[in-house]
Amino acid sequence: MMRPRSAQSAALAGRALHAYIAFVQRTTRFKPVIPGGRPWERSREPFIALTWHGQQMLSLAALEGAAQVAILTSLHFDGTVVTSIVERAGFRTIRGSGTQSRPKIQAKRAVPAFFQMRDALRDGTSILLTADVPKVPRVAGKGAVQLARASGRPIYLFAAVTSARLDLDNWDRASIPLPFGRGCILWSEPLYVRKAADDREIGLIAMDISARLDELHATAHQSLGRAR
Repeated sequence: MMRPRSAQSAALAGRALHAYIAFVQRTTRFKPVIPGGRPWERSREPFIALTWHGQQMLSLAALEGAAQVAILTSLHFDGTVVTSIVERAGFRTIRGSGTQSRPKIQAKRAVPAFFQMRDALRDGTSILLTADVPKVPRVAGKGAVQLARASGRPIYLFAAVTSARLDLDNWDRASIPLPFGRGCILWSEPLYVRKAADDREIGLIAMDISARLDELHATAHQSLGRAR
């Protein structure tokens, strides 16, 4: 359980980061999104939105105009900061995170969070996740694919990038968007997962998601005229 002082610090950090992200959005010249390209413009069906962990700072810009969205956030301090940002933006949060370690499944609330997300999707709420296997950058895990199989809802991949940014040399290769640049948001076509999909098929879909996310981000950066 987070101590009161830590919770207060997370709330303050969330308030500051929310203000910064809003400032970046206001001062960035985003290229027009392809008409009808956003998931909620194509269908009223709830969806699973997926991007790389290190490229998630502009997720709120990508989801602008979407209704009934819940975002998965971890139980750690940084997850509490993200929760503060998300709730200030008017979206719900579901607390928990995936893990490759069986002993940590209970501590991270992986199973309860999965069922909360499945139920939210069935009830009409879309879900935003990051794709990476925990601490393994740019390798998509199976969690989102399993969620799509369990819920019957589609996965949409997205890239939200800016020409003005700082690219960090940390575990998730994070990009920090800067103000006064140009921006681009791209969405993929929907990806459905068969309810009968076995573990091999799920693994192949996860590999395909990795390749598609990389391609989507490369295309978004190329459209801004600055290669990564």
